[in-house]
Amino acid sequence: MPDLAPRPPLLIGEAHGRETVPLRDLPTGITAVTLPRITKDSDDIVQVRVPRDRRRRINPRQVDLVADHPVSPYEPPPTLTTRQLIKVLRTKSTKRWPTIQADLGDNAWHIVVDLIRCGAVILRCDVVNATGYSPCSWTLTQSWAELAEDKLAELQGRQHPEELHRELLDIMSDVPQLAHEHALLANTPPGRVLKIPEGTATRAEDWRVYEVAIRAASTWWPAQSTPRKITAKALAGRSLRDTKSTWTPARQQAFSNLIGIPFDQAVDQADTELRIRGPLQWRVGTVIADAAACNPWLALPARGVRALGMISCEAQGIFLIENEDTFEQVCKIPEIADTWLCIWGKGYATDGLAEFLRGLDGLPVAAWGDLDAHGIRIIGNLADRIGRPITPVAMTVNLYRGGTKYRQEPQKLEENHKLAARLAQEGLEALRDLAEEITRTGGHGCEQETLYDEVLPILPDLLKTVQLPDSC
Repeated sequence: MPDLAPRPPLLIGEAHGRETVPLRDLPTGITAVTLPRITKDSDDIVQVRVPRDRRRRINPRQVDLVADHPVSPYEPPPTLTTRQLIKVLRTKSTKRWPTIQADLGDNAWHIVVDLIRCGAVILRCDVVNATGYSPCSWTLTQSWAELAEDKLAELQGRQHPEELHRELLDIMSDVPQLAHEHALLANTPPGRVLKIPEGTATRAEDWRVYEVAIRAASTWWPAQSTPRKITAKALAGRSLRDTKSTWTPARQQAFSNLIGIPFDQAVDQADTELRIRGPLQWRVGTVIADAAACNPWLALPARGVRALGMISCEAQGIFLIENEDTFEQVCKIPEIADTWLCIWGKGYATDGLAEFLRGLDGLPVAAWGDLDAHGIRIIGNLADRIGRPITPVAMTVNLYRGGTKYRQEPQKLEENHKLAARLAQEGLEALRDLAEEITRTGGHGCEQETLYDEVLPILPDLLKTVQLPDSC
């Protein structure tokens, strides 16, 4: 049986793709890692690689000090004063060590150690005499950088909370879809600070995130009468008066929770890398997201995966779908969408998705891809990266033989023929017979969208056969 117990916070973390560097006298809970080197492989997948010299040795001149354990997306050290926290959050790109000392005073080193442990900052250091280190500068971690603007607004407060309260009520007053939110806010009068109404559909914890969601929804709903879908930048410009305002994962999710539509479906030009549907709840920044309640799915940008904290997962397993249209069709099957964690991640998986799947190591993984060389390679590539088996479903030789083969240019066909031949020898064992058949036909492929009539009616039964490796 899969593990259905609530899980601790799951943050991808800043140590991903790096290697530990043994330094002496590091504080407890902190590790030194190599600096990241961002590259792309032959499949255009972004990867973080460990820098090495010509002899393949790790001998860095600089390292980053990061937390050596899972951390929450945002949980400041309790010893940090509000003034100090504001100074931390005001870090734009980097902050030099002398400036950090001036900001934090005599206890600067102890405060910085606490900030590293809680996942707030990354401290860059020079390596001294191979095993020593000297602080140079810090940067905010990705999760803290995503939340910095909203947290600063929360800490600094507003000069005239009553005026802002009235302004939001006025904005919502002519939007019938926001009548319930209007009533909630009207019954939550401000005091010295603004308060988020209890029961708000945004499920936000920070006022600024709540405010952005309300302003955006008040602009978005009236715009639905126009034929052109509003873009993410236009929505920011019209509702926040700033087209450069960042749609952080927390803001996206609060807005989506409020209007009941995934961000990438509500606006044009959204940076979506991951869609999820199934029995899973988590925090996107400081906003609760429910992958079961989001209709038809939960949409996240790639950076949003790194800023999540796991709350609970009750899925029977994880089901990966290669194509966007197929994912939409699967989400319409309650037997699957209500019990499996269904994920679409734009073909070849990002590092964020791979790390996310590694964090859910108590669940079996199934995948349905195109019946072609790249569909086979995508599953094998991801299985290698997550370190556990992936069970292919609806990817059989019989389905391939009866399926419609898509057109390919001669050069592309030859490339796929060569790839299939290689995969027939060294690819995922469960799909080698399919790779061999693709090789026999000269490299032709069959997309999963052409197999709906044959596969969708039996897909729930196919998934019932997927089990954890140790229970097979």
